[in-house]
Amino acid sequence: MKPIDEKNIFRKIREDDREAFKSLFETYYASLCHYASHYLNDDSLSEEVVQELFVKIWEKRKSLDIDTSVKSYLFRAVRNGCLNQIQHDKVRQLHGRRLKEALMSEDPATDYLITPEMILKLEEGIESLPDKRREIVRLSREEGLKYREIAEKLQISVKTVEAQMGLALKTLRQKIGSFILLMFFIKK
Repeated sequence: MKPIDEKNIFRKIREDDREAFKSLFETYYASLCHYASHYLNDDSLSEEVVQELFVKIWEKRKSLDIDTSVKSYLFRAVRNGCLNQIQHDKVRQLHGRRLKEALMSEDPATDYLITPEMILKLEEGIESLPDKRREIVRLSREEGLKYREIAEKLQISVKTVEAQMGLALKTLRQKIGSFILLMFFIKK
């Protein structure tokens, strides 16, 4: 293989000279892959980084302006590609760990996402309840009172609180669905 013309190689590539590009590739590909493997410790990933560099060189050939030596440019570009790959892998691993932690969580509320639309729909459902029933639901949900405490506060029997709460839940389930209602009471 004859040595490449360092001064004119990129000029020729800018002019769509496929032979010049092929010569650049054949001259540096193996040594760039070897260099990348020192960073990545993965031969196939190293090859991907180097191949991606050559694809970018060809795609951007018209606007490519190299003012350093060809060798310096290529090795620096591979180094940057490897560092980007390492950073990408770290981010992916972090997201994987966070997802695993969320899936392994003991808190069932973390398995679901309550959207503002769901909250609005629930509020509309509660507002549509008869006054006394709505007051019982709010005392239970918002103030966290037990049925006995609600009964004392409203001066009614615990059985009345239970019956009103049962009717409220039935109405809300019909209006907004079981899932949103379940999330409303789990989240507390």
